[in-house]
Amino acid sequence: MMTISNVSKTVAAFALFATVACDKSPPPSPTTTPGSVGQAATAPAADRTVRASGSSALQPLVNAAKEKFEAKNKGVSVEVSAGGSKKGLADVASGAVHIGNSDIFAPDDLKSQLVDHKVAVVGFAAMANKGTYNDKVKSLSQDDLAKVFSGKITNWKDLGGESTPIVVINRAAGSGTRTVFGRTVLGGDHFVESQTEDNSGALVAKLKQTKGAISYLALSFKDDGLVTFGLKGDAGVVEPSPETIATGAYPIWAYEHMYTKGEPTGTTKVFLDYIVSPEFQNEVLPTVKGFIPVTAMKVTREHD
Repeated sequence: MMTISNVSKTVAAFALFATVACDKSPPPSPTTTPGSVGQAATAPAADRTVRASGSSALQPLVNAAKEKFEAKNKGVSVEVSAGGSKKGLADVASGAVHIGNSDIFAPDDLKSQLVDHKVAVVGFAAMANKGTYNDKVKSLSQDDLAKVFSGKITNWKDLGGESTPIVVINRAAGSGTRTVFGRTVLGGDHFVESQTEDNSGALVAKLKQTKGAISYLALSFKDDGLVTFGLKGDAGVVEPSPETIATGAYPIWAYEHMYTKGEPTGTTKVFLDYIVSPEFQNEVLPTVKGFIPVTAMKVTREHD
C-alpha cells in the first residue's frame, strides 16, 4: 500500500522529469579567450580563409608567408593564385578576393577604392635560353634591349653572339612584369608582336625549351638554366642585385603591392600585419630569392 509520503515523492520526480524533457533552451555558448595578434583561432569560422590573386612575380613571397602563417594559425587557409597584376587589381576591386597582388600601382580609377600595402621590392631582368650562340653575351645595353623587344634586332649575331634567330617571348598584356619592364626599357608597351605566356613559371619553362628565346622576368624567377643579362652603360656593367637595386643604380625594379578594398579586417588584416612585421621582413623575406625589404631602399617611386 503506497503511503502519502511515497505519493509525494513520485509526484515530485514526475514533475522534475517533465521540466527537463520540455526544456528546449540552447546550451550556453562556450567562452573564447582572445589570443595574441596572429592567433587566428579566435577568428570566426567564416573569416578563416584569405584569398589572394594577381602577380606571379610576387607569388613566391606570398607563398612563403602563407606557409609560415598557416603553421602559426591552425585552421586558417591562405589561397594564392596568379594570373597577372591587372587581374589581381580587378579581382580585389570586384570583391572576388581579399587581396590583389600587383607589381604596379593601382590605376587612377581604382585608387579611391583600394588600400596599398607595399610588402617588398623586386628587380626585373632580361633572361634568355642558354646556348653556344649567346655564351659570349653577358650584358646588354638599354638600347640593345629596346631594339630586341621592339623587333629591330632579330639575330644574336647583332648582339655579339653567333648567327641564330632571336625568339621574343612576351608576358601577356595583363602582366605587371610586362608593364614594369616596358616602362623602363621601351617607354611604354611597345613590344613586338610575339607569343606570350600568362605566368612567370610557365615562361621559365618555355625559355629553357626554345632555342634563341629571350624574355624578361622578376629576379624571384632567376634560374641557373637561363642567361640573366647585366645592364651595360657608359660607366660599365651594372648587374641586377639587391645592392644595385637599393641604390637605384639598376633601374628595372618595382614595389610589390598587396591591395585591399578598403582597410583590411579580420584574418586578412592579421595576415598582412604578419607580412610587414619585423619577424617576416627580417627573417623570412631575405631567404626568398629576389626580394628586397622596402626599408632597404635608398630611392623611392610614387608611380610606374
